Amino acid sequence: MANTKHSVAREIIIDRLLHKRRGYSIYEMLEIINESLEFEGFTPVSLNTIRRDLETIEIRYKQHLDKQKRSYHLYYRYADPNFTIYNNVLTFGEIQHLHSALLAIRFCDPLQGTLMYKEMSTRLSDILDIDPASDPIVLYKHVPSMDDCRRFRTLYEYIRTKTPACITYNFEKKQGQREAVIHPYYILNDDAKYYLLGHDEKTGSPIKISISKIINITPADDTEFIPNHDYPLQEFYLKYFSQG
Repeated sequence: MANTKHSVAREIIIDRLLHKRRGYSIYEMLEIINESLEFEGFTPVSLNTIRRDLETIEIRYKQHLDKQKRSYHLYYRYADPNFTIYNNVLTFGEIQHLHSALLAIRFCDPLQGTLMYKEMSTRLSDILDIDPASDPIVLYKHVPSMDDCRRFRTLYEYIRTKTPACITYNFEKKQGQREAVIHPYYILNDDAKYYLLGHDEKTGSPIKISISKIINITPADDTEFIPNHDYPLQEFYLKYFSQG
């Protein structure tokens, strides 16, 4: 397939859409695929990429596609409704184990767990041809916004790689935005909200920033990472997890 960096993700989605008897236009496929790619952190693809993907399915898998013109667009679907480029080899018991594993992930880490939980739910839905809206594989009580998901993924990489970050965020209601070089240490779930805990390079003090207030994150070039001395874990756990 064209643009092989995330071709498998596109194949799974296109294969699922081509099974639908209503058919899908290239424009509809593009919107659905790019939404999924964006969630995975990939850049969007073009209409020409989707066209080449459809041609690849016809040529590589020797599968005829029905093309019905409605209004100004062609709608595509498999001529053989039973054809698929993927085979579901999961047993019912294996699917139940996957459900349990997803629930465990969701329980252990509300934000990271929910991201993986939602991602896996979508992937299983694509493979098993299930509509998550009407027949969900998994349920989640709190789903972070798309913006919070992007911020979390970015911050997670900065924390994992111990990389100082230049962060622009809304400081106070009446004080506007602030830009600071932050040495990121942890993400804290406090009262159903998520915060970045780190060290403020300029003030030389600990800092707690609401993830939802972060506007932009870029690497702080030529800044050496300062290891965590602001949040002694024993005191931290006593403060946040020994109440009640």
